[in-house]
Amino acid sequence: MPFVLFMDESGDHNLVGIDRNFPIFCLAGCVFEREYYKEIVRQKVDEFKLRFWGCTDVILVSRKIRKHQENFSFLDDEQKRAEFYEAINALISSLSFTIITVVILKQSHLDQYGSSALNPYSLSLEFIMERYSMLMTSKGSQEEGYMMAESRGKNEDDLLKEVYQQLRTNGTRYQRLANITSFWMEKKETNIAGLQVADLAAYPIAAKIFRPMQENKAFEVLFPKIYAAPKRKGGSILGYGLKIFPQPTFEHYGLFGNKKESEP
Repeated sequence: MPFVLFMDESGDHNLVGIDRNFPIFCLAGCVFEREYYKEIVRQKVDEFKLRFWGCTDVILVSRKIRKHQENFSFLDDEQKRAEFYEAINALISSLSFTIITVVILKQSHLDQYGSSALNPYSLSLEFIMERYSMLMTSKGSQEEGYMMAESRGKNEDDLLKEVYQQLRTNGTRYQRLANITSFWMEKKETNIAGLQVADLAAYPIAAKIFRPMQENKAFEVLFPKIYAAPKRKGGSILGYGLKIFPQPTFEHYGLFGNKKESEP
């Protein structure tokens, strides 16, 4: 069966003047079976929007939700905020998809590689494509895998498309990528449900890696969906659905080394 992966990021990919308050870059990919996405996911996201706005043209944007901006100003009301967060967590929990995400620890990346340090977005794309291809292979899929990312401007888009084409042609050190067959980009305003799900996933994951001991309810909802190693290999999400680069810390191994025993 064909799959489609939607990507969005949290944090910037700049390695100059790294923001000490958020010195990481996260690229989150959400993988859906294509027909399930078309028939179920878009409908469920629209139903959620109808419940809170009475229309479907509102774009779910994590940053605006957190800051209660524009269409989300009603979240200043504590009761409405509690209702909204309960509903959006229930929405995400109800959707069937798999997360593949990469977090670049930018200062460590720069310290280790210096002038040879790769652009965090380009590097993250390589890691995600590699794992996306492996995921499809593990599911026995002989179908095509599609990818979509948010458009960020002509120069950035052109660079990313170039990286994609190189990877698509040459593969990576560990994986041929023949089962990934297309990559396109759309503006946030296009109102693509999959991109909005990826947007909602990226920040909680980034925040959990940056502050691993801080409570993060949104991450708890996402955690069971992160691609994990088979149980015979320990069920770890590190290195599979969660790639931290350069090297995860001891705290990360303690929190993410294995999936919860109650999970399948």
